[in-house]
Amino acid sequence: MALFADPVHDEFAGWALGFAPYGGGDIGEVRAIAGEVKPGDDDSFATAFSTMAQRRIDEGDSALALGHRETAHDCYLRASCFLGVAYHVLYGTPVDPRLVELFQLQMATFEKALMLLDPPAEKVDVPYEGTRIPAYFLRAAGDRGSRRPVVLVGGGWDSAMAENHLGFGAAALRRGYHVLLFDGPGQGKLLIEEGLPLRHDWEKVITAVIDAAVGIEGINPDRIAFYDWSLGGYLAPRAAAFEHRIAAMVADPGQIDVGGKFTGMLRMMGLNDQALAKLPELDADDEQRVMTIINSDRSLRWKIVQRGFWTNNATDMSSYMAEMAKWKLDADQVAAIRCPTLITAAESDLASSNAQELFDALKCPKYFIRFTDADGAGDHCEFFNRSMANRKILDWLDDTLAA
Repeated sequence: MALFADPVHDEFAGWALGFAPYGGGDIGEVRAIAGEVKPGDDDSFATAFSTMAQRRIDEGDSALALGHRETAHDCYLRASCFLGVAYHVLYGTPVDPRLVELFQLQMATFEKALMLLDPPAEKVDVPYEGTRIPAYFLRAAGDRGSRRPVVLVGGGWDSAMAENHLGFGAAALRRGYHVLLFDGPGQGKLLIEEGLPLRHDWEKVITAVIDAAVGIEGINPDRIAFYDWSLGGYLAPRAAAFEHRIAAMVADPGQIDVGGKFTGMLRMMGLNDQALAKLPELDADDEQRVMTIINSDRSLRWKIVQRGFWTNNATDMSSYMAEMAKWKLDADQVAAIRCPTLITAAESDLASSNAQELFDALKCPKYFIRFTDADGAGDHCEFFNRSMANRKILDWLDDTLAA
């Protein structure tokens, strides 16, 4: 069901619909927004979604003034979803000031929603290499004195805490888990405001997060789970290979070799075996050929140039390929994963293409879930059936952490 002919606009508008079960946009709102967007016009797309977000913020403010906390929470959460949709089309360098402004409004609005939870969320200080990883601890309802499992919820190539909460954190909180949301380098604040790129050695990030988490009252340090999605399907197993305080790990979808997928893409773009053998280096003619193809495809340009080059600190395809070559788990790293691990794969998701390979290589207790198109869950990260994905993933966590 396409709302936009433009593939980038349709993808991000789909975020609001995919998050609907947990507080994203309703179909009527998104259809109304779509009617305000000029075809293929990123400026009008960002304006239309941010305008609807402001309407929900205003509604939330009015509700809160009248003491309707649940309504205010729901409005602020929905507004934060719309703001994330709005600024993602502006991704890339040089960083658009509107992107920064919309992101900051998103986070301020998301925080207002979190503070209306019962109990309210708590900001967490996570020292990290001269800066701070932004994080929030969402305490499960109930006896504050009891120790419960916590799920660390991370993001991937382009999601920030608000999206990660709507995609999984809210469902885990409903299930009775403590939840710790965080944005690492290359994500959210650390990317948009501080310019820190992604890093392949994600254990450096998750160790800092766990160091902070174990000091929080109510967390059972022996029951720390880590859920990550999209590019996080590589980040989570990479972290678990080195950080053994993780008691259970979910890679949604599992990814063993991110960079290798780009080799296949370049072959499809016409590079021969001789050129592929020289990767990550590309000669000038091949670089030009590849970039011409990428720049002529709206979706590819967003994913590789606007997102990939920016988040991975690359300036051209050669430097991007050099960075992505690091994003591969070797046999020793996979064998080092000790914790029970859930690997997912979605039928029509290219990111799932080597999930089975990762699963087969694991030596730890492991479980595999394959999501299908027939269930409406075959898209990237089961985006249009997150409720099914979360049911199955959380059932596995329930069984695993209770053992």
